[in-house]
Amino acid sequence: MNRKFLLLYSMLLCALVSCNSTSKSTGTGQVVEKTDSCKTDSKNRYEVYIPAGHNAADKLPLLVIIDAHGNGKFALDKFRQSAMQYPVILVASDLIKNGFEGYEASIQTMIDDVRLKYPANETVYMTGFSGGARMALGYALTHQLNGLIMCGALASPDQIQAVRCPVISISGTDDFNFMETAQYLFDEQSTPTNLKIELTNASHNWPDSILLANTWGFLSMSGKTVGTPSLPLSEFKIYCQHQQARINVLQQQGDYLKATLLAHNMASTTPFNNDKTFAANYQALSTNAAYINQMKQLQKCLQFEVSMRQPYIENFQTKDTLWWKKEINTTNEKIKTEQNNYTNDMYRRIKGFWGIACYSLCKQAVSQRNAEALNKILAIYRMIEPENPDMFYFSAFPPYWLGNNETTISTLKQALKAGFSDRNQLKKDFPETISSRL
Repeated sequence: MNRKFLLLYSMLLCALVSCNSTSKSTGTGQVVEKTDSCKTDSKNRYEVYIPAGHNAADKLPLLVIIDAHGNGKFALDKFRQSAMQYPVILVASDLIKNGFEGYEASIQTMIDDVRLKYPANETVYMTGFSGGARMALGYALTHQLNGLIMCGALASPDQIQAVRCPVISISGTDDFNFMETAQYLFDEQSTPTNLKIELTNASHNWPDSILLANTWGFLSMSGKTVGTPSLPLSEFKIYCQHQQARINVLQQQGDYLKATLLAHNMASTTPFNNDKTFAANYQALSTNAAYINQMKQLQKCLQFEVSMRQPYIENFQTKDTLWWKKEINTTNEKIKTEQNNYTNDMYRRIKGFWGIACYSLCKQAVSQRNAEALNKILAIYRMIEPENPDMFYFSAFPPYWLGNNETTISTLKQALKAGFSDRNQLKKDFPETISSRL
């Protein structure tokens, strides 16, 4: 019932803000939605979205989105609600993805191109998921940004402090990268002051649109710069009321960790800290016995998980598929039946760690053209993630090395159907006689 209430409240908030923004606009700003490419580099393609209803005379801030797989349209769609509630120009790269060399220069070219063509002011925010978050951070370390949202990946305290802008981390508690965020949950004193943390259960995926809109609202309202249109005071109050409602619902659901982090974010950030309710919430939540107990549970799970990672890496080399089948089935059963949220998340993170380890080991075996090692890892990979597009892609190499083109093509078609989208990499790895038939 509480989750339904929160969803209903979020939908109502979206409607209220959208209506208010439209009614207060004095211009005729029309929606812009298109795929574009840079004048100086036609291969540097991007998706752009400008919401309707803003004052047409206003230049808007820019939110640059970097997806780990270069799927700009998918990533941009995640932020539509954000842009409609808190006006911003969205631009998402279709070119930049994991492993892309020269990404900083390509990002800058894209930003310069957008400013030439669209009503963007000098305010630039950036966000990314997984490897995209790491590239966004890399850009921020050498360029001035007004804010950074990192999803599914985080960084060291030194790197975060060096960014010199607000950084918001959205991390799934069941994400195998959660370790990068967890380090900041147990020592508030050593956490960089420019870092705020939101937790979700998105596993290793982009967060949902509602959470992204909440996060973008927080960042845009707490980082106002000259030339950025201000929201009416009534909408600021609605935002604060919504965050208080989120805290209340999380507390009612017994999720004291998420509630405490949210209260801390609001209580420690201008202008939200003008409302002393958030500071009172944080004080009460952070000293609550239930919160302290949950932190102890989390710490225990993380310690166990850390102790198991290196042995599992070794087990990929030393254990046979029968051992792995039993281990995978046991873990899958625990994920289905474990009632404790912290323990359940731990098993999900362990399984996610297996998946990323398989990916890395497969990539290594392909680079070495080691069919024996690749086939051994693939047998485990198929049991862990039977629908993974990368698993299907790697599975095409053994028949290709044997000269079996028909099986290679059939397997690559499975990879594409499952979601493999890196056509450029496919063309590099396989000859035209194969790639042209896909």
